[in-house]
Amino acid sequence: MKKIYFKVISILIIATIILNAVSISYAASSISSQKNELNQKIQETKDNLNEVNSQKEESQNKVNDLSSQIDSYESQINSLKSEIETKTNEVQELQKKLDELEAEREKNQNLLDERLVTLYEAGEVSYLDMLLSSTDLTEFISSYYMIETLTAADKELIQNLENDKKEIAETQEKVNSSLSEIETKKTELESVQQELSKAKNEEQTKVDELTEQSHDLESDVEEYEKKMKELDAKEKAQEAALQKKYEEAKKKAEQGNSSGSSSSSGSSSGSGSSVSSKGFIRPVKSGSITATMYYSSGKYHGAVDFGVSTGTPVYAAADGIVVTSTWGGSDSYGYYIKIKHYNGLYTLYAHGSSLVASVGQEVKQGQLIMYSGNTGNSTGPHLHFEVRVSPGGYSNRVNPLNYLP
Repeated sequence: MKKIYFKVISILIIATIILNAVSISYAASSISSQKNELNQKIQETKDNLNEVNSQKEESQNKVNDLSSQIDSYESQINSLKSEIETKTNEVQELQKKLDELEAEREKNQNLLDERLVTLYEAGEVSYLDMLLSSTDLTEFISSYYMIETLTAADKELIQNLENDKKEIAETQEKVNSSLSEIETKKTELESVQQELSKAKNEEQTKVDELTEQSHDLESDVEEYEKKMKELDAKEKAQEAALQKKYEEAKKKAEQGNSSGSSSSSGSSSGSGSSVSSKGFIRPVKSGSITATMYYSSGKYHGAVDFGVSTGTPVYAAADGIVVTSTWGGSDSYGYYIKIKHYNGLYTLYAHGSSLVASVGQEVKQGQLIMYSGNTGNSTGPHLHFEVRVSPGGYSNRVNPLNYLP
């Protein structure tokens, strides 16, 4: 009964450990996926924001240019309005002079008409009266010439008035013609100004719409970055949990080794692979090395490639805990796994066709972790294998051949 009880307890403990590992793995994978999606959204949104701001700047420059043109036309129109006012006043003054000259001409014409009518009605009698009333011939001639001179003066005055009137009328006609031209030009300028104003309003509407889009995109970026910070916090918490799990697993492995129980050697013998002096085994049982730290061209590679076909089993090079198990992208590692080993080193297995081990999972040397493939930035089916002295970037890679049997 006690044996059954302990078995049940053991099963429950194992199940709890597995569930915790799965939970960590799923959460880490989920966060990594969410972060990748968020990064993509942030980048796309920022690209859209830059495009919108570029269009907005272009439209705003057009608005500014149209405003300058409108101001220029406004200035010209105001100048023409001033000219029109001046010309209109000039026309009115000329009309006033014409009216005065016409009144003067009519007045003098009436006097002349009266004088001529009087002379006409008097006829020869008036000359006889002038002769009889004159004391002598000299006085008669003097009176006669005086009448003729007055009449001639009246006629000349009227003629001069007519000439002045004609001259003023011609001037007025010229002024009216100039006024008409100015008004036509003003109308044309106003028409252009209206078109410019319409274009400016349309462009300003576009600027307003782009500004609104810009604000929306900025809000989206802020929201995405806020979510990213939340995911970063969760990721750090999970990394701490993963580190704790790693320390516990490392301690357990060390205790097992100190008591004479070498799980790694047992696993490696089970895998059929020999163990190097550094404690690593080959991650694949077949396939030759097709590339080392440097390609044949001399370009830096930073890894060892094993020429194996798609679907070849890939094994853990040593005991450790899986810290990464994810999709690295079509332009990078493709499906890949990274293991942190109890000696502080890291191994990375890339371009897999499918993943077996998950984040947070304890793996033993020689344990199946994934299947090789041709995913990511790969020119053919193979296993890309790295050894790193820290979890950082490419600068932390060391030659895997120094650790393999």
